[in-house]
Amino acid sequence: MNNHSLASLLDKLPLGICIVDRKYRILYINLRFIKELQLPAEIRLGASLLQLCQAQAPLLQQHLDNVAGRTGDTFPSDIHPPETFEFIPETDTTVPGVYAILHMEIVPLSINDGEVKTLCLLLDAGSSYTQAKQKMAQELAAEHEQQQQLLDKLETARGQLVQAEKMASIGQLAAGIAHEINNPIGFISSNLQSLQDYVGRLLSIIHDSESLLNEQQRQQLQQLMEQQQFGFIREDIKELLEESLDGVNRVATIVNSLKSFSHVDNSDWQYADLIDGMENTLKIIHNQLKYRIQLHKDYQEGLPLLYCQPMQLNQVFMNLLMNAAQAIEGDGDIWISIHTMPQDQGMEIRIKDNGCGIEPQNLHKIFEPFYTTKPVGSGTGLGLSLSYSIIQKQHGKISVNSKVGEGTEFVVRLPLQGERRLRQ
Repeated sequence: MNNHSLASLLDKLPLGICIVDRKYRILYINLRFIKELQLPAEIRLGASLLQLCQAQAPLLQQHLDNVAGRTGDTFPSDIHPPETFEFIPETDTTVPGVYAILHMEIVPLSINDGEVKTLCLLLDAGSSYTQAKQKMAQELAAEHEQQQQLLDKLETARGQLVQAEKMASIGQLAAGIAHEINNPIGFISSNLQSLQDYVGRLLSIIHDSESLLNEQQRQQLQQLMEQQQFGFIREDIKELLEESLDGVNRVATIVNSLKSFSHVDNSDWQYADLIDGMENTLKIIHNQLKYRIQLHKDYQEGLPLLYCQPMQLNQVFMNLLMNAAQAIEGDGDIWISIHTMPQDQGMEIRIKDNGCGIEPQNLHKIFEPFYTTKPVGSGTGLGLSLSYSIIQKQHGKISVNSKVGEGTEFVVRLPLQGERRLRQ
């Protein structure tokens, strides 16, 4: 193909092409470039491109110098993308067919003699190339957004899986502990009840035997009883047995609460009593609250059962109650409220404390994974994040209100799902 045919082909391309040297002199220019910039048709080779575009000369010169100063491959790669900018023509943009803003790309070009020339490609905003490039950029952005959403979903699913595995392990552990403790607790309780009965009979025999003795023998027996503090032993042994039985019953209650809390055999969706779940959770963390925390409970009467995953909700209750207790220095109060929302829109659980409160700038961070205001080693920063994920999985919402120095209130709202069932 001769030079004339090549020039004719380049003139028919749907984009403007201009080649200049290091001194901005035009070495080649096609008709589309002249037309889009509304340059004089009689332009001669060797004319200065900067003089022809005086209004935009400083900007054009800057970009041309940037490209001419590059080293390496002639055409840019991903490492050296084209110098791209928006070029404003000097002609009246109100003229039909003249674009207000043109898209220009500049790349380095070496021709035969090895001298670096600069190739200007002028792409108007309506050109098919520009449209295709913009469409590709939009598609890439949309694909990137989809990938990011997929990664977020995978991360959420991973967190839920970790939580489910952890809760399942806790449930299995609780079931094993409950089984191992229930057996000895059972026979200890039975033995203590038998012992209580036997001691009562022995004390009755001792009392009745006094009538079978003569006066001298009774005096001797009374002296012996006084020496051995029989009166004290008789009263104290009753209290010891009663306290022991009460302690055994308390252990059995804690074990049953632990088993109910974990729901190892029933971790799927089911109808559950939120009040029972809250009470079982309170028994589990009783040691963290006793002596310094005053509980105030407000449970609605006739509360319906909730179709949910009770094991997961118990974990949320525990996290919120433990956070409330840890936010209180010294003695304090925790208010717990469980009510239905108006028009049967769902259930509302409120847990409020009068602790130190949360700084306003930190409120939006508290549900983020690994965020914690506790000292290093005192918390993982996962409790509220996991609670947030659990409530979302239950199709509910969790929110927080807090004032520094006054306290914090967490509000959990859960929808009523399935048929309405009342507590027995």
